Amino acid sequence: MTPREILRTALRSLRINPLRAALSVLGVIFGISCVIALIAMGEGVRDQIVKEIKELGTNLLVIRSGEPISETEGISASQLQMLSQPSLGSSTITVKDLATVRESSFVEDAYPMIRMAYEIKAAEGEERKTHAFIKGTDGHYTSMNKTTVAYGRFLGEGGGGSGEDTPRECVLGTVVSKALFGAADQSVLGKKVRLGYVDPGTGSGTEMEFKVVGIMEERRSTVVNNPNLEMYIPLRDAQVLGGGLENVIMEIYANVKSEDYIQAAKEELQESIRRNHEGKLDFNIQTQDDLMGTYDYIFDVLTALVIGVASISLIEGGVGVANIMYVSVKERTKEIGVRLAQGASKRMIILQFLLESVLLSLLGAIIGIPLGIMACLLINLSVLPAKPTLWGVAVAFVAAFVVGVVAGVFPARQATKVEITEALRAEF
Repeated sequence: MTPREILRTALRSLRINPLRAALSVLGVIFGISCVIALIAMGEGVRDQIVKEIKELGTNLLVIRSGEPISETEGISASQLQMLSQPSLGSSTITVKDLATVRESSFVEDAYPMIRMAYEIKAAEGEERKTHAFIKGTDGHYTSMNKTTVAYGRFLGEGGGGSGEDTPRECVLGTVVSKALFGAADQSVLGKKVRLGYVDPGTGSGTEMEFKVVGIMEERRSTVVNNPNLEMYIPLRDAQVLGGGLENVIMEIYANVKSEDYIQAAKEELQESIRRNHEGKLDFNIQTQDDLMGTYDYIFDVLTALVIGVASISLIEGGVGVANIMYVSVKERTKEIGVRLAQGASKRMIILQFLLESVLLSLLGAIIGIPLGIMACLLINLSVLPAKPTLWGVAVAFVAAFVVGVVAGVFPARQATKVEITEALRAEF
């Protein structure tokens, strides 16, 4: 048999029972579609995060608690530290460190950050409550993050403050403001919100009240972050909420004057902050490249995970193809015997059934690839981003080919074990 005859025979055998062929290839179609869609979602989220980091500027430094760790088992220090951020109580970064950063000749601006999550409620009128991400910071936050206050002002601007003599103030994201007051405009300014916490002095539960002094401009939410769910409060109040730790902060974000000074600024700040910590290197300084490397590592792991999950569908499809091919061998015993009697080699018989199996799987890929791309378009209509990639399509196509080969190996080998005399006596 020539290769052309083998191909023609394989195609004819698939046309004999098209319904069975279609059912056997259905699992491959869904598996291929899942592989393409899940890879596209991973790439979409990766691109979204990369864009957000780049928007912070190429001259960003982040000072965090935790000793720098050398490369260990393929995971870098920045990756380990990103995956296990300390709480405020275990942080080694202080307000003095913030002052040291701002005094650096390489640093243009810097702001502190304390993050936590609380349930907050409206202090007046109809009782409404919602959960929000609390950010303790200062007035440098908006200029460095290129964010805008739509109504009112940001923390510490135009007078006001936080302490016993002045009312505590806060700035709300649009979603938080609408959840508490039904609006996110000028009418919310001056209203008050409360959140409950444990008083570090007495150990009993109490409430902290804030006056709304600003409403942030609505910003685009992403799959990993919704800035409109945030509430901004002065650093001192965030320290109280975090356990009354007056001198401690979680992170410092610093803008270096020029990208050319990044390494010099990092080295200078490391020495200066180390002196504040009595020679201890219990902190680390990350550049934007370090942050990008962290997210790349996380998404490489997630990509491998989603491909593994999608592969389960492909395996199920492969089992279906193998089952149909095995049944086909049993049904065509006499045909196989006739071909062997006419001088066809066992190699040709194996190639014939392998080709049928591969054709089924590739047919699933041909149908599954456009379905996967259509699924990506539908996913993009939601908050989840999906970016189809050429390498994702290539992976799906190669996977379909491998599934076809693996699914056809056992049935093809079974076909060569047929005895010619027994096969010729078999019924068609």
